[in-house]
Amino acid sequence: MRVGIVSDTHIGSEGRELPDAVLRAFQGVGLILHCGDLGVSTGVLDLLETVAPVKAVRGYMDTREAGDRLADVTRVVQVGGFRIGVVHDVEWPGPRVRFRHRLEFPPGEVGDILTRKFGGPVEIVAFGDTHEEYVALYQGVLFVNPGSPTFPGLRHRRDEPGTVALLDIEEGVVSVEIVKLRP
Repeated sequence: MRVGIVSDTHIGSEGRELPDAVLRAFQGVGLILHCGDLGVSTGVLDLLETVAPVKAVRGYMDTREAGDRLADVTRVVQVGGFRIGVVHDVEWPGPRVRFRHRLEFPPGEVGDILTRKFGGPVEIVAFGDTHEEYVALYQGVLFVNPGSPTFPGLRHRRDEPGTVALLDIEEGVVSVEIVKLRP
């Protein structure tokens, strides 16, 4: 299954400010994960749902909604035999895992730390908050930050396009691609 991952859209109103390139990049995905900082409404989730089912977590100022689509802080999604932990800020809730252009872990096994964070073991962590795309494998756990499609991080030039991620899970094999969006 192909999974689209997006974060930090910071969209107002009905989600219309989401670049069309995001919807094009996600054509053919079976699921979309949004790692928080939606914007002032859930309109961006409605728009993404025109492509595929959406599972999201709240960012700092995000609204709430009833139902299973938007979780409060963390969630775990099962895809192709893998448990994906989804969180907006990998530093919160504890235990603290820092991100300063790379991941920094407290002492101990990362699996134990993530089990406490997500309430059970995960093999993949999808996170946002930094607006910087990032992919790393640490102690057998794949960490993916899709960056932001609307407000790329500080390491980008002002005119550079934003990014999303595509996660492919097929027959026990996981691959990830950061997609630079084209206007």
